[in-house]
Amino acid sequence: MGLENLMKEVSAELEKLVSTKTVVGDPIEAAGATIIPVSRVTFGFGSGGGEGKKGATEEGFGGGGGAGARIEPVAFIVISEGDVRLLTMSGGSNVDKILEAMPDVLSKMKSLKKTLKKEGEEESAETEESKE
Repeated sequence: MGLENLMKEVSAELEKLVSTKTVVGDPIEAAGATIIPVSRVTFGFGSGGGEGKKGATEEGFGGGGGAGARIEPVAFIVISEGDVRLLTMSGGSNVDKILEAMPDVLSKMKSLKKTLKKEGEEESAETEESKE
């Protein structure tokens, strides 16, 4: 086995480890909610080898490879009754905080829209009554 084949084999094994399902896990149903785990995946690998000859008839190859991977849960997406929340595992960045706040912001906007619509309907009804 040459060095090139060794590197290809190590790369192929790493490719099996890392997929979208590794980063965004399969949904889990629990307590009336759907929970989707989100992970951070980091990995690295190295390989090396050498070939040598001894005399005219003896040849040899020595080589090795190694890899390491780390899969760290960073958040959970929780979906329940039309509400979506991102629950982070640790103090995240400002982007994480914005994403966490989005469901609350959207809920408040919906509530405000309903209130404004109701007020508009009441004003229209009052205007109709005053015309009569």
